[in-house]
Parts: sequence; C-alpha cells; structure tokens
Amino acid sequence: MSDPRLSFGLGVAIGAGDAVLEALDGLRPVIRVGIDVDARAATALAALYSMLLRLFPHTVLEGDAILDANPWGATRLSELVEVLAAARPTPSRGPTRDFIVGAGAVVGGAQLWMGGDDWTADIGPSPRAIRGGRFGLGLQAAAAMVASEIAKVALGPLGMRHYSLRDGVVWNLADHRRRPAPDMPQHQTAALDVVFFGAGSVGSSAAGVLNCTDELHGHAVLVDSDTFDPTRNTYRYPTSLGTETGPKASWVRDLLVARGWTADDVVGSASDWVRSQPAPGFTGIVVSSVDRPDSRLQVADAMAATTLSVGVDGLALHIQREHVFDDFACPYCDFVSLEPPLGRIDSLAELLKLPQPRVAQLLVDGDTLSAADIAIVVDAGRIRAEASEELVGRRIEDLIRRTYAEISVPDVAGASTAVSATYVSWMGGILVAAELTKASIGLSMLDRRVDLDLSGIPLEGIRRRLRDTSGNCICASPQRWRWAVRLYGERWNSTTNSERNLRPEPQTGPPSTSAAGR
Repeated sequence: MSDPRLSFGLGVAIGAGDAVLEALDGLRPVIRVGIDVDARAATALAALYSMLLRLFPHTVLEGDAILDANPWGATRLSELVEVLAAARPTPSRGPTRDFIVGAGAVVGGAQLWMGGDDWTADIGPSPRAIRGGRFGLGLQAAAAMVASEIAKVALGPLGMRHYSLRDGVVWNLADHRRRPAPDMPQHQTAALDVVFFGAGSVGSSAAGVLNCTDELHGHAVLVDSDTFDPTRNTYRYPTSLGTETGPKASWVRDLLVARGWTADDVVGSASDWVRSQPAPGFTGIVVSSVDRPDSRLQVADAMAATTLSVGVDGLALHIQREHVFDDFACPYCDFVSLEPPLGRIDSLAELLKLPQPRVAQLLVDGDTLSAADIAIVVDAGRIRAEASEELVGRRIEDLIRRTYAEISVPDVAGASTAVSATYVSWMGGILVAAELTKASIGLSMLDRRVDLDLSGIPLEGIRRRLRDTSGNCICASPQRWRWAVRLYGERWNSTTNSERNLRPEPQTGPPSTSAAGR
C-alpha cells in the first residue's frame, strides 16, 4: 500500500514518491502558542494543526489555549493530539529539522508568525497581532497561508513551483486586496437557506469553517452521492477526525446540525435534488463544489437565484458568484468548450485501453473502477501495480489523476507525484464561509470572481467573467430566461445591479424572509 498522502495515476514511476515522503517526514512543524491568544484565534490554530498533521505527521503544539466552537469537538488545543490521532499518517522516518510558527505577541524564536482578525489574514517574519474577533475568518485564511508556506519549505527544494510569502503578506476577505479589511458593519445575522452541491474536500471544509462560529444559522441541504473513504479522504479533508464512514452528505449534515443549523441530506446527484423540487428555481444560495462538467451542468439546471461556485486545480482555486440570468458567467459557462462526451470517451478508451462501453459507464453513468478495470490498465502499462489497489472503487477521474487540491512535485522521469494539500480545501471552505457571512449580515457578496493561487502571492481584487456567447451554454436558452424573469424579476438581467462595493443588496423583487432571499 502506498502512502495515503500521495496520489498515483498515469505516468508515475516506481519509487517516485520516496523523496517526497523523505521531505515531508523530515520536517517537524512546531506551532508555538502565546498566552495572549484568545479562544477564537486558538480555533484558527486548531485548523492549522489539523491541516499540517495530515501532511507532516511530526507536527507538534507548544503551549495551550481554550478553543471556541470547532468541528473537532475539542475544548482545548492540547486535546487535538488525541482527537486527531487517527488522521495522523505513519511517518517514514524521524524529523531532522524544525519549522516554528509563532502565534501571539509574547512568542519568540519563530520563523513565521501568524496573525490577523475577523476579515484580515496577516503572516510574516515578526510577531503579528492576532485577534479572533466575531467570526475569525481572516485568521482561518492566515492558517491556510501558513500551512502553504510550510509545504513550500519542505517541497520547494524538490521542484514544487512556488513563491515564498515569508517576507510577509496581508490579505483580506472583504474586498480581496492585499491590505487590512475595511471596517465591516456589525449587523445581526439572519437565517441562511443554503444547498451544498458537493460534500467533498471543499464542501466539508466550508461546513467546518461554519462550524467555528455559533452566530451563523439557518437551513442547509447537503447533496452528494459519494461515501467517505477513510483510507484516502482522511488525509485530504481537514474537518475529518479520521473515523468517519458512510455517506459524505450525512456526515457534513451532522456537522452543521451540531452547530445549531437545521439540515437535510440527499445521497445522490444535483439532478436528483432538482427533480425532487416541486417547482423550478431556488431563492436561497447554492454552494457548488462539484468537480465534473456534467455535475456543473446539473447545478446550472437548478436555476438558483444565487450560486457560489468553487473550483480547484492543484494549488489554485476560485470562487465565483452567479445569478440567473444576467450578463455574467453561469455555473456552466466555463465548461461549454470542453471536449464533447463522446469524443472524451473515445480518447480515454485509447489512453486506458479499456473498452469504450466500459469507459462510458465510468464517465457518464458514474460507475466506480473495479479490480478488473484496474488489471487491464496495469497490463497495458498505464499505471504500476503498486498503485493499483488504492484505485479500486474510485472514479475514473482519480485514475487519470485529475489534480484537485494537490501539490505537484516533478520527478526525474518527467512525471510527477501529487501530494494532498489540505490547506487548499480549507481555503475554499473559508471563501465560501466568508460570502455566506456577508449574506447573513446583509452585505453584498463578491462581484463576481476571486482567484487565489496558494503556490504564490494572493492576487488583488476581483474579476468579472461575461457569460458564454456561443449560444451553446444552457444559459442561452430563451425559455430559461423567461423562467428567470418569472421567478426573480428583472433585477438579475441587468448589469447595473452588480454591486462593486460592500453595500446591502437592493431589496427588490419577491419579499425575502432570510438573508439568502428565502
């Protein structure tokens, strides 16, 4: 059995991961906690520990603090050592060097300090102010950035593409600029109405971040057809304790219920949920983190008033706000130009040496890989036998090694080893939680897209991608435009209603009973 932190697929040479494991297990991250760290700030440090532990098994805590609400059920930082014991991978060697992270003004001897507040992340080579504030979202982002920097320290010498932030960076979740967040209104939170399409690494991370505050509440539906794989998902999902089993949707539902939400689960696809609705449309907020083009099409078919789509590619991720139907990209616009399904079936059949009907079952019908499938691919020399056992029961996308929240480390043969990057998933969850928080306190969400690459420095500001104009996207349908106007009024069909600043949304159209326009 190969190490669960690494992903193996096409073109990975025998022993390609050995140097990577040497680098990961030779480094001991030390989280040094000051006595001035409050409970909400300590919860962000708990997230940092959870992210690092799954990649660096020698991670340790120095110091202790009381924790605020958190998805791991711990009351103090020190309890995490036992609580997350099942999520710690078995190291291949002992550590040979330390990397010390400091948190708090009275902590010394660190190589990198973590700080920030409600909406601002601040990391750098000297002590930073660290204040939990009301939601602590900025500190959660700082934790993800620190985890990213430690991965660069370990894997950069092996060829991981990166740009170090150890000289310091400030970035905020309010306007997504490299500066402290502007003053944010302290409005009361209103109930949210949310459907999560996807309860995987990003969806569960969003629930984990939401679990770190008692202020946000509402109703959620979790939609995912997949089941939790403790031998793999444990090392990619920062929210996981390492003991989960069963449907992912049910697990994430329980996380939110534990924090006071009402929630339901649908163990199925987005289209299953859409078909179950009594009428078209959804006036709440859809959060989409599904990673297949056909699933994105199903999300677009939900015709939600507002969709937050999160996409991940390696260490890069984005969140995009979408409406039906205005002049900007819908949930499916980015996928219109992809290879048609029949063409992709042909090309994958040739690549994997599997029969075309079987590839169609795997790609279109959602079947999982069998031992017989893997045996054919191994016999064809497409993957090594050593990596085959872990692929049984997985999706065809896992076989072709579609990178999702992973670090790519090249080897001498020109292939690469993919290493789990839990901090990318957690950052995706933070981006979702930040936008839901804005909606809950009556502020406009992002307009329209933020891109973030955790291999380098955060970009500033937002992008506004126009909708596909080829006429091939689902959003080009005149009938759907008529439905959109009937459901939501003309407001979504005008670019003038796209707010550039953090101001309350204009309350036009049907009466709203929640922050999500329920």
